[in-house]
Amino acid sequence: MKLHRIWVIVGLAFTSSVKAQNLVPNPSFEDMIDCNLVFPELFCCQHWATYLDTDFNNTPDLGYEGALFFPPSTIDAFDGNQYVNMECSTGNSEYIQVDLIEAMTAGTTYCVSFYASLWEASTEVAPSLGAFFTDTPITNSPFEMGLEASVQGPVDFDPTVWTLVSGTYVAQGGEDVIVLSGFENTGTQPFPYMYIDMVSVVPMPPLALTDHDLCDGPVLLDVTASGATYQWSNGHALPTVLIDEPGVYAVTRTFGACSQQASANIADCAVDPDDPVDPDDPVDPEDPEEPVDPEVPSDTTDNSVDAVDLVFYVPNSFTPDGDGVNDVFGVVGPQTDVFHLRIFNRWSQLVFESRDIHQKWTGNHAFANHFVPDGVYLYQLVATDDQQTVERMGHIVAIR
Repeated sequence: MKLHRIWVIVGLAFTSSVKAQNLVPNPSFEDMIDCNLVFPELFCCQHWATYLDTDFNNTPDLGYEGALFFPPSTIDAFDGNQYVNMECSTGNSEYIQVDLIEAMTAGTTYCVSFYASLWEASTEVAPSLGAFFTDTPITNSPFEMGLEASVQGPVDFDPTVWTLVSGTYVAQGGEDVIVLSGFENTGTQPFPYMYIDMVSVVPMPPLALTDHDLCDGPVLLDVTASGATYQWSNGHALPTVLIDEPGVYAVTRTFGACSQQASANIADCAVDPDDPVDPDDPVDPEDPEEPVDPEVPSDTTDNSVDAVDLVFYVPNSFTPDGDGVNDVFGVVGPQTDVFHLRIFNRWSQLVFESRDIHQKWTGNHAFANHFVPDGVYLYQLVATDDQQTVERMGHIVAIR
């Protein structure tokens, strides 16, 4: 049996694994300062009370379940027990603002979201509630100042439910205040009275994919990011896909209420008509006259892994056919404090896993009673010793 060489190029879109942090303090208005009041008031709400005295015409309220003051509570809080009430008429457009936990970074995309509802007695059309970002607290309503929202919601709020308002915002850099208000005010007197709860501003890691061709073999597309879900145009729902057919492959990566999209064009490999290759007669590219030994893994691809004193060799193929030659796959190298090897199939499903460098893969599916089919598999290796860590990814070929 001949072993056909498969050349593999890893086409990756690396994204950092970050833990999403909500930059809005006290996002559901539950944390209070002890003001010795019978009923909760907004000027006793931690963080959100900071700028209430900068505009004495601005008098939003803190609503809570069962509130009897005007206007009364007509909906349970979306999160916890409290939320903000604000008048959004053209005659008195109220707003709230708060310092973010940290300033925004220029060029970073942020997922912005909050939940909103409408007082059931409001007879006017509700305004389009939105969020505005600035590096300086405002001293007049966004409506009076003619500001445009950075992220804006719908105008058809249902007073019986909470409506999610969400969108993405690319920071200019340095914005450290979020302002929530009505921006496209269409309400007149009497007034539309709005509820806001559970405010979130979360940084999203960048997403990009690079076009590739299949001349060197299958291409791995990787959009891994902590806390995300994924949907590829070919139906896969994992962070990585192994592509062996030409086409345009798009992915939607979702963090909570916001999504990002990217795509890559994977082109077929054009064969030079003056240099045809017989797939049944592979040759060594360094020596075209020297045929490839089907039972010996090719050493033209450098699968060694180096990090100071850590050196590993990862074979790029094996033939688990039971003939006693090259029947198992394993990593060659030193014993380390941490060793973790994982092998995935083309659908990004785990087929083998080991935490012992001496444990070899026989080609058997680790989670099923059968041998894996011939083909290309992805390996991920992590090794740590004396506070040195090696992380590598590559491909191997299993063929009988």
